[in-house]
Amino acid sequence: MVAALPSLSPLWRNSLRIWLASTLTIGILFWSGRDQVLGLALVMAVLFVNENDLTPARSIGQQVGGALIGILTAMVLHEISTNWVVLGLALLITGVLVRSLGLLKGLSTGYLSCWALELMHHGKQFNWALIFNMTLAVVVGILMAQIATWALWPRRPLQQLPALEARIASQLSQQISAMQQWLSTGGAPPAALRSQDLLPSIQLLQQLRDQNQGLPMHAHTKQLLSRWAQAGSLWRHVLRQWLLLEPLLRQLAAPLQPESPQPLLCSSLADLAWRLQAQPAAAPQPSPLSPAQLWLEEAGRLGAPQPLLLAIGQQFQDLQQLLHSRALLQASLQQPLQSSR
Repeated sequence: MVAALPSLSPLWRNSLRIWLASTLTIGILFWSGRDQVLGLALVMAVLFVNENDLTPARSIGQQVGGALIGILTAMVLHEISTNWVVLGLALLITGVLVRSLGLLKGLSTGYLSCWALELMHHGKQFNWALIFNMTLAVVVGILMAQIATWALWPRRPLQQLPALEARIASQLSQQISAMQQWLSTGGAPPAALRSQDLLPSIQLLQQLRDQNQGLPMHAHTKQLLSRWAQAGSLWRHVLRQWLLLEPLLRQLAAPLQPESPQPLLCSSLADLAWRLQAQPAAAPQPSPLSPAQLWLEEAGRLGAPQPLLLAIGQQFQDLQQLLHSRALLQASLQQPLQSSR
């Protein structure tokens, strides 16, 4: 079972984690006879399943600390009044206290615990048993989420990034191949690539760095996070340029007339597919003609508007430069980084 987990899709893997965290939470609270706070514990268990946390122990401490601040703030202000204005004030004070203490990862638990305490007491007087039960529910929910995420299935977020980046390259390569096939054989054009097909994966490349900004970590890890974030930024630009290029290609009449040598359009698409192999491209052979002249001649051979071919040529040039930068970055990621002491 454990050996098969890496091959599961993120959806199935996270679904299994949530199921396990919820099952453990339900079992513990029913066993302890505190099922009246089960709802709060389940919310915590579901919210804090997160396989991309590089500092889980620190996160657990901040989450529990934020929850305690939210509970205590709501308890104190409840003695003043029980209306919604006071609840809003309690949420405001909770946010200020959590931020001032540097418990940023506990901000959500602080707000949620403050609101849950107001919801669960139903206008009754507070008692220490209720406070203890709610605190226990928060702690159990967060710990079960971490157990399901971290202890049973070891976290390796940095080791997941190369496969994620390769999957992005594979998706774009498939789209390029489909466009090559259409230009060569004609027929119905392939479905257009949508930004949402690649953007979530691209965002994940930057997510680890953004989530761990300001946290103390080894210099080696910090450099890796920075370089993977650069890869995400490069892929954003690549995706944008392809989304600009693809509609231009669809304005051409397919199939293209076979020529010898290969049409510049087809060779340019083949070059993009080759650059996606993450190998730094060799220097191109010098040509007596400028790129603009080459594309103007291509327009004449295809009988296509010259402005259209010039725009296509510019997009190809931008994509080639971006993919060359991506290949160089991939080569640097494969080399051992020197850790600064």
